[in-house]
Amino acid sequence: MLDPQDAQDPQDPQDPLREMFRQAAAAGQARARAVPVARIAERARRAHRRRVALAAGAACVLLAGGGVTAAALLSDAPTPVVPAVSPSVDLPSPGETTAPPSSTTTEPGPPTPGSTTGGSSATTTPPGRVTTSPP
Repeated sequence: MLDPQDAQDPQDPQDPLREMFRQAAAAGQARARAVPVARIAERARRAHRRRVALAAGAACVLLAGGGVTAAALLSDAPTPVVPAVSPSVDLPSPGETTAPPSSTTTEPGPPTPGSTTGGSSATTTPPGRVTTSPP
């Protein structure tokens, strides 16, 4: 709607661009109509369907993720149970035999070919280890 004060404004000369904007506004107001109720209802139904589809998709993703997580947690091998009391004596296993330690000393003998000086004494222990001590 045209403002009567704008049309009669003495300090503003007639501007051609301003006049064209006013004509365009008047033409737009003449063509403007309310949108039919059916079109508004159809838009609302489409939006509702999109929201429901989005919610259903999110629920499926959450259920699948929960199922995968549960399967991963339940498929782990159970951890071994630790005994409540530790045994007090370490018993040897049935296949092990222990011999009492015995030590034999050997006197230095004549040097054999390939050996070093015969001035050291050697002591043999049961497992077959040879220890030498300096003279």
